[in-house]
Amino acid sequence: MSSSSLDPTAKPAPKGNTKIKLIRAAERLFAENGLGAVSVRDITRAAGARNESALHYHFGSKEALIRAVFADRISDIDSKRLALIADIDRSGSTQDVRLLMEVTIAPMLEACLDEGGRLYATFLMQITADPRFDVDRLMDDLAPEGAREVTSRLRGMLPDLPEETRATRLRRLATMTISIMADHAREVANGTAPDLEWAIAEAGTSIASYLTGKPGSV
Repeated sequence: MSSSSLDPTAKPAPKGNTKIKLIRAAERLFAENGLGAVSVRDITRAAGARNESALHYHFGSKEALIRAVFADRISDIDSKRLALIADIDRSGSTQDVRLLMEVTIAPMLEACLDEGGRLYATFLMQITADPRFDVDRLMDDLAPEGAREVTSRLRGMLPDLPEETRATRLRRLATMTISIMADHAREVANGTAPDLEWAIAEAGTSIASYLTGKPGSV
């Protein structure tokens, strides 16, 4: 007999959080199969929930669950991004677009070192490929402080671009960073990923070149 069973004050081990289990199950299934190929029943079964009503109880709908999966890992990525932005401010390099892009992408690439982060990267790519979901709108609705701060700073750091060009490039930035993250996730999974610091520097340079390049002409 265990010591806990002899102790009348001992509390039973807490049950798993069903809401978190649903998010994790959905993240994996969406990443592996796409958003449209996964049913509510698939998700609830994978999460170990007793019936399909668990998803509706916690999220209301499959679409709301997708938004929850989108938002779930962003908080940790964004907190690291904010810390790196603070480092930029302390260094005085506040007008360096390349450096700002490095600290924007760095937490995303670092997340790919973990299997969960790699699944998240693939899930994000599924979002960008599904016409039913607008990544820009999701970012507008759910983007945390760090992502908003980056966008705000970029607007002031690209004064020479025509407004339409600047708006278009900033609108495409989320999709570009997600694509880079997903590509790095594949390389990590395949064992072919370059050194992380090099990958971050290369991504920062590439994105900065895109943002600051000479506008196209008609």
